[in-house]
Amino acid sequence: MNSMINLEYYGVSPYELEAIYNTLSKFSGVSEKKLEDSQYLSLLNIEFPVPYDDYFFQSFGFDNWQKIKYIFKEMKRRRGRKDFKIILSFSGISIDTNTRLVFSLTSDIGPQFEYALEKLGHMADSVHTQVKNLETNRQVMSYAYDAITMKWVSSDKL
Repeated sequence: MNSMINLEYYGVSPYELEAIYNTLSKFSGVSEKKLEDSQYLSLLNIEFPVPYDDYFFQSFGFDNWQKIKYIFKEMKRRRGRKDFKIILSFSGISIDTNTRLVFSLTSDIGPQFEYALEKLGHMADSVHTQVKNLETNRQVMSYAYDAITMKWVSSDKL
């Protein structure tokens, strides 16, 4: 398994990129790639080489998680109503599963953007249960934030 965090970006300022890179590099090595084009004004795609579970948040650290959320919130604030998308993916829910988890968040949900980011750190157990109960052989399990129900829901879109 690759132990590097993959960071792909488009339309991200050098300051934002440096802050994200420095925070991620405290957890693992970071491989970065600037994308040539995107349908969004700004796009961040961060692939963590570890499962999405409580251990990730403990290993990543509270301060680093707070900092990365702050950077994302500031990026949204600086862009206003313009299209901005964050994709966070993980290598599964545990070491023994092959289902990759992908969380996709866009700025079009307005003030709930911050709430959605906060919820990401508190739903590892429920996502774990949901994926186990589905007993699916899917390679990728995608989640998007639904502003109406105010929940992260399973989605077919990336």
